[in-house]
Amino acid sequence: MAKLKQPDTLQNLAMNAVIVWLCKTGQNLMTKIAWVARTDAQKSSEYLKESVNMIHKLFLYNIPCYLFDNLSKVVFKKLPILIDNIKRKLKMHASMSEFLIHVNVAVSLGQIIISPHLHFLNFEEMPKMMRHLFYMRLKDLPGLVYLNLSTLSGGWKTEDMEPIVLNGIVDMKNLHTLILTYDCTDNILKILETSCPRIQVLDISSSKMIGNNSIKYLLELHHLKKVQLYRTSITIEGYIRLLTKMPQLENIGRYDAIGTCLEYIDMTYENLDEKPIIKLKVFESHYVVSKHIKLLAKWCPDIELVCLFHNPLLNDLMGLIAINKLSDLRLLSCNFFQDHVRDVLEVKGCNLTYLHLEHVEEIDINALMCISQYCPDLNTLIIYNCELIDGPLKYFRKQVPPFMNLKNLTIAASCTLQHLEFLLMNCFKIKFIHIGTMVPTNDEIFDKILANNPMEYLEELHIIYSTGLTVSTAYKLLETCENLKVLNEMESWTRVQEQELENFRIFLKIRNYNIDTRPSTWKPQIREENI
Repeated sequence: MAKLKQPDTLQNLAMNAVIVWLCKTGQNLMTKIAWVARTDAQKSSEYLKESVNMIHKLFLYNIPCYLFDNLSKVVFKKLPILIDNIKRKLKMHASMSEFLIHVNVAVSLGQIIISPHLHFLNFEEMPKMMRHLFYMRLKDLPGLVYLNLSTLSGGWKTEDMEPIVLNGIVDMKNLHTLILTYDCTDNILKILETSCPRIQVLDISSSKMIGNNSIKYLLELHHLKKVQLYRTSITIEGYIRLLTKMPQLENIGRYDAIGTCLEYIDMTYENLDEKPIIKLKVFESHYVVSKHIKLLAKWCPDIELVCLFHNPLLNDLMGLIAINKLSDLRLLSCNFFQDHVRDVLEVKGCNLTYLHLEHVEEIDINALMCISQYCPDLNTLIIYNCELIDGPLKYFRKQVPPFMNLKNLTIAASCTLQHLEFLLMNCFKIKFIHIGTMVPTNDEIFDKILANNPMEYLEELHIIYSTGLTVSTAYKLLETCENLKVLNEMESWTRVQEQELENFRIFLKIRNYNIDTRPSTWKPQIREENI
C-alpha cells in the first residue's frame, strides 16, 4: 500500500505562512500606492521603495541564512499566482495605470530574497517580468554559487547587456557555475579570473562574440573543469589550445570536430617527451571516424561518457572496447547486431551504468537479453525512438538475473507486450519508469507484471498514453507499490473516464495517500550533470 502523507515540517509551515503574509501585505500596499499615485506619482514611487526596503529588512534579519534558497523557490512560485489574481480581481473598467501599479508592487516584492546568503539563482525558473529587477541587483548577491542568467537578450543586444553582467559578477568570489548563453563577451571572460576565481563550470554556448582570442582568458581559469562552447566562433585551433593547455578540463561539451583535434595532437606530440595531459571524461560528437575513436582511447584514458552519431561508412564501434573507464554510452543511429553494439556490450558492459539507445535498429527480445546479461550493473536504460522487432527468444544462458540493478527505465519506442513484460518483470529495484506513446499497455500485462514484481521501490510512473489501461490498474499500483509518489498522465488513458479519474483523486485525498497525479511535461534529456 502506498505511503500516507506526513505532517509538514514546522519549517515549511512557517515559510508558507510568511509568504501568505507577504502576499496579503502586498495587496494592502497596492491599494495605498494606487491611492497616492492619483495625486503624486513621484511620492507613490518613493513610498513603494521605502515599504519594500522595510519588508526586505524584516526578512533579512529574521529568516535563517540557510533558508534563502528555499525561500526563493517559494517566492518565484507564489508571486505569479498573486499577479494572476490581480488580473482577475481588477474590474473591467480599471485603468491601465492602476493595473500596472498593482503588478509593479507584486514584482517589487521579489526583492525580499536579495541577500548575501542566497547561493542559487536560476533566471529560467523566474517569472519573466521579474528578471529585469534581478539583473539590476546582481551586485547585491555576492554569495551566489550557481548563477544561470539564461539567454539575456538572445544575442540581439549583447553590448547593452555586457555592463549589467560585469557589474553583477564583480564580487562573486564563491561562484562555482555560470551559465550565460548567447551574450558572453571577452570582457566578461577577462573579469572572471579575478572576480570568480573558483569557477568550475562555464556555459557560454551560442555566444558569437566568443572566438579564438577568448581562449587566453579561459586558460587563466585554473579551476575550470567544464566549459560549453557549442555554436561559438572558436575554431579547431582554439579547441586544441584548450585540450593541451588545460589539463584539469573534463568536459568541453559537444564539438563535432574534436576527432580532428585529436589527430593534430597525435601528429604533433607523438614523438615528443613532454606530452599534454588530457583528462577529458566526456566525449560528444556527431562526426567521428574509426581513427578518432582509437585516438580517444589513446589520448583520453579518463573518458567515462561517450555520445556519438554512428555512420557505418566512417566509424567502427568496436573501437569503443579500448576505452577502459567507459561507464556511460549513448549511441544514435546504428544497428544493434550488424554494427557490433552487442560485441561492445559483451566486453564493456560490465562497466556500464548508463545506456542510451536512440534510433537503434535490430533490437528484439534477444538484444534486450544481451543487455541484461552483459550490463549487470546498469542503473539507467533509455530506449528512445527505436522500433523493437518481434521474434522468438533464442537459447541464451542466463548468468545473472536480468536488470537486477536497474533503477531508471525510459522506453519511448515502438515495441510489443513481450518487450515490456521482459523489461518490467525483472527490474526489482526500479524507481523511475517512463513509458511513451508507442508502447502497448493494458490491465492484463500489468496484473502479470505486478504479480511477479511488486516494484516496492518504484517512486515515479509516467505512462504518456494508453488505449488498454483502466482505472483499476491505478488502484492496483496504489495497493502494490508501497513507495509510489508520482502517477500522472492518466488523462491520456482513453479507457479512464473523467469522472473515474476524479473519483480516484478524491479517494487519494480521503485516504491521505502521498501520490501526485498532476500532469507533467517530460524531457528526454536526463542526468544533466554528465552533458
